[in-house]
Amino acid sequence: MPRFAACALTVVLTAASALAPACNSTPAVDPAEQAAQIKKDLANAAARVNDEKWKEAEGMLTRVLEAEPSNPEALALMAKVRLFGDKDAGKALELIDRAIAGKGDVADYHATRASALEKSGKDADAAASWGKASQLDPDNGNYGLHQGQALRRAKQYEQAEAVFREVIKNDEAVKFVYSELGDVLREQGKLDEALTTYAKAMIKYQGDKTAHAGAAQVYEAKGETQKAIDEWSTYIRMDCCSDFSNNVAKKRIAELQQGRAG
Repeated sequence: MPRFAACALTVVLTAASALAPACNSTPAVDPAEQAAQIKKDLANAAARVNDEKWKEAEGMLTRVLEAEPSNPEALALMAKVRLFGDKDAGKALELIDRAIAGKGDVADYHATRASALEKSGKDADAAASWGKASQLDPDNGNYGLHQGQALRRAKQYEQAEAVFREVIKNDEAVKFVYSELGDVLREQGKLDEALTTYAKAMIKYQGDKTAHAGAAQVYEAKGETQKAIDEWSTYIRMDCCSDFSNNVAKKRIAELQQGRAG
């Protein structure tokens, strides 16, 4: 082959090689298509989380996090999968903290963090997270209710009382808030006020059996045995067979009756 022909063939082959796609190259990802797929996966995953279909949600969220490892919504949803699906509060807390670091103004993220802290037995810390959720979404009275309950479990009764009163001020229709307030008043020795509060609970939510249990304990503390028995009996009629009914309410009636007979 003449020298000039060989050179021409080399040029042609080189040009063709440059134009041909590499056999092992990854097709370019269209940003608009990827964004649309992420949006779709997040919506579907949220629906699966609400339906407690944890494994289906996990698959969709894994796909999103492979594309966007710091996506706050995906991290927050995956935290719920770990917390409620896998019962892994530690992993859930790690994920939700990353979500909050990326977007800290979502009340639901702080609520998830509070739930993870509660599962870890850290009620005081959980109360702070419930408080943050309540600040971000003050119209959701349940955040305040949960904050007060966490404070009660942490034996911070005065602070819990203030929170419950604020919930009642903003939305007294929040279920069980009066009986919860009654409990922290009783723990502080404010027996008459607690009794009045339990009475309000019974009027607001006629199915609130815990108000009768609380009232029974107040009457016991006041030495009014028959009234205490009556309230425990009402509780048992409303909840005949639970562990609390069998192991607490029924035993208290027997003990009170025995004490009165003796």
